[in-house]
Amino acid sequence: MTIRRNWTAAEVREVLALYLRTPFGRLHERNPDIVALAQRLGRTPGAVAMKACNLASLDDSLPRQGLGNASRLDRQVWEEFLQDPEIILPVYQRQLGGPDASPGLAEESGEELRPPLPADQTERIVAVRQRLGQDFFRRMVLASWRERCPLTGVDDVRLLNASHIVPWRDDPHNRLNPRNGICLNTLHDRAFDRHLITFDEDMRLLVAPDVPTRARRALERVESPRLEPPERFRPDPTFLDHHRRRFHERLKRA
Repeated sequence: MTIRRNWTAAEVREVLALYLRTPFGRLHERNPDIVALAQRLGRTPGAVAMKACNLASLDDSLPRQGLGNASRLDRQVWEEFLQDPEIILPVYQRQLGGPDASPGLAEESGEELRPPLPADQTERIVAVRQRLGQDFFRRMVLASWRERCPLTGVDDVRLLNASHIVPWRDDPHNRLNPRNGICLNTLHDRAFDRHLITFDEDMRLLVAPDVPTRARRALERVESPRLEPPERFRPDPTFLDHHRRRFHERLKRA
């Protein structure tokens, strides 16, 4: 039986982690993931779904907003995530079936002191964390773009990638920033990563003049030459400007 009680920061992080990887159309009380999280938190699926929609109202990168009933705690957790997206990784890992701990226990009590790990084990942990971060970023970006390429309309997740605007290696602080990503099909993702395409200030597709004719035709075979906006986390103009500069710098070297 569920009881009415105040939300804790740890619980809000749990809902945020689920919200970030769930398209808007699935933020309802019948979603099995929401039902499972509600059971684990001792809350109703409706309460979890409503909390997720409240969090949606905090995304000021888009005019569309959620219910608008976000609490001070919601705003606090949201701002923490924007400042350091990696704080959600332990929660995300737990939701995927990772270490089975009570929600937020480590986050609320502070990090436990442990002896230094051997170098090889440390490297393995770093590698696992990197893969987890990349998977989390992919799920966030695909959810933001409705699991659909905004250029071609391709909607098979097996053919979609979460394209970093500023590469993973170039800006560690923004590796998991959802505003540093665009959902693209595999062809356009490859071209974007290699600065063969970019987007202008109006989000229109630009193809480099040194791309051969047949490849150009393939890249220009789109439903819309302009990126349709995502449901959440519109790409940061600063990141897009950085990508355009790299695009033009490559052409100067070509």
